[in-house]
Amino acid sequence: MSKELISSNDYSEILQQAISQIHTTRARVAKQINEAVNSVYWLLGKLLFDRQLAEGYGSAVVKQLSADLKNEFPDMGLSPRNLWDMKRFYERYYQADEKLRQAVAVLPWGHNLLLLNKVQSLAAIAFYANEVISKG
Repeated sequence: MSKELISSNDYSEILQQAISQIHTTRARVAKQINEAVNSVYWLLGKLLFDRQLAEGYGSAVVKQLSADLKNEFPDMGLSPRNLWDMKRFYERYYQADEKLRQAVAVLPWGHNLLLLNKVQSLAAIAFYANEVISKG
């Protein structure tokens, strides 16, 4: 059985295709993880919203909830502040257009926090989210 040697151009092509596949897969996995995390955060925010908890009135409940959730899930960001942010996330988007909700669902949580804190216009948020999605 003879070993065939490949040219350096052929090897470069193989390498570039492998690199491309890895980048594509990593981006797809990151998007899926962001969607799953944001889905949980959405549901926790909805839970707090539905119970009509408000800062001040519901602070003791959220503080206890945070402590209990941290005991169960120590590696998740479940501080009282983050729980309030989840509620704000839900409040901001639950009546928004479905396309906007889908767009922000794939953003990293840090991006969503930035949008919650810095951007008021849903149109601006949609533009930003769609730019991030289209540019990866």
